[in-house]
Amino acid sequence: MNKDNQLYYSLAPSRGKGVRRAGKGLLLFAILLSSFFFLACTSDQEDIFSTSSSLRMQDVLDKTKAALTGNENGWALDYYPDRNLTYGGIAYAIQFKGTEATVYSQESDKSETSLYKLTNDDGPVLSFDTYNSLMHAYATPSSSEYEAKDGDFEFIIMDVQSDLITLKGKRSGNLMYMHRLNQSAKEYITDVQKMEKRMLFSKYALVVDGDSINIKRNKNVFTFTDPNTGESTKIPFITTTTGFEFKDTVNIMGKSVTGFLYSEDGIWANPTDNSVALISLPQPLTEHLTTNYWFFKASSMSEQTLKYFNVAKNGSLSEGEDIVLMLLGPNDYLDYSGAFSFSFISGDYSGSLPIYADVITDNIITFGYTYKSEGNGLWYFTNANYNYIISILCNANNSATYTLTSDNPTNPSWIRMEQMENPEIYFTVYKEEIEMPFEN
Repeated sequence: MNKDNQLYYSLAPSRGKGVRRAGKGLLLFAILLSSFFFLACTSDQEDIFSTSSSLRMQDVLDKTKAALTGNENGWALDYYPDRNLTYGGIAYAIQFKGTEATVYSQESDKSETSLYKLTNDDGPVLSFDTYNSLMHAYATPSSSEYEAKDGDFEFIIMDVQSDLITLKGKRSGNLMYMHRLNQSAKEYITDVQKMEKRMLFSKYALVVDGDSINIKRNKNVFTFTDPNTGESTKIPFITTTTGFEFKDTVNIMGKSVTGFLYSEDGIWANPTDNSVALISLPQPLTEHLTTNYWFFKASSMSEQTLKYFNVAKNGSLSEGEDIVLMLLGPNDYLDYSGAFSFSFISGDYSGSLPIYADVITDNIITFGYTYKSEGNGLWYFTNANYNYIISILCNANNSATYTLTSDNPTNPSWIRMEQMENPEIYFTVYKEEIEMPFEN
């Protein structure tokens, strides 16, 4: 670290006001003695710093301002919300001009401009303190997330270099980095989005010294389970213009892995050790459906399907609750066993109703209810009319066969399901999480 860019803080602990009583003579002697030592020390000791703390603080803020506004292209921000790194990393690009910041995100096709400031708040802070729907996407509370997604919009400035700024989220405590861009912010985010599409699959495997080991992806977090020890490792990562970059170097079976570089041959090598690579695995639509999480929304249901779902909606309303989430897929999304299920969140409660899924062909599957439940599933099935959802998904005779279609058979973002027994029953489920499904 450049010494000129180091941050110094002088934080003196406060002292309590309580003083033990003493005789007047003893107290006077103590005062005179302390004065003597104070004068002796101050006459010999030089100042540790040549400038005051306020001037040093202002110097850091001035250097940050100069760096941020000195590059017309802007800066890339590797943004990691949530102190548990649940979502992995999201790529941002920000252009600074005067007091305005134009923000781009890989999760949006539009930019948004708002104000920012550099301030002293128990340390030098970069703050996006006026609302920006992109910058505040993970920090804005909702009815189902009163603490939002533990995202930051205020960052402690830890270090400033000409091409790298180190930040620390005030809320999450996560270290994040801003990189000087050599292309426009818009071009950078567009390239990241293209790379994400090239490398986004539902199923991956690691190849380590020629051996293939499945690796699971949820959002921008890989989970690797060592076949020798059974130990699982969460690996948060971010998409860049060249591939996937891990937040931290990870030890995988004795290999130091920092990420994977995209190549058109489909074998994405680790840049520091090419004996480790990431590959995508082809999946039929039925496997996509049963191994991933798929979310419902009312506007994508047929009239006949919606009629049954509305009965459950009214059952929740009778308890003073809104249905916050409904999904098909492994119920470990809600921290249950992982069984394929219809799962839900109603108000502050969640539950799961496991469904057996028999694969007929690559795009035909049969559903039936298992008569099991997890969490509050049985209570809602019995008391809030969630049995109507099961009866429409699995048919009256507990056997419903569906034909599946999709926007992309190798990497679907949605799957349309049409019941073969009754073509009036159809709906579409989505890979993107959908909150408040009856409002969408």
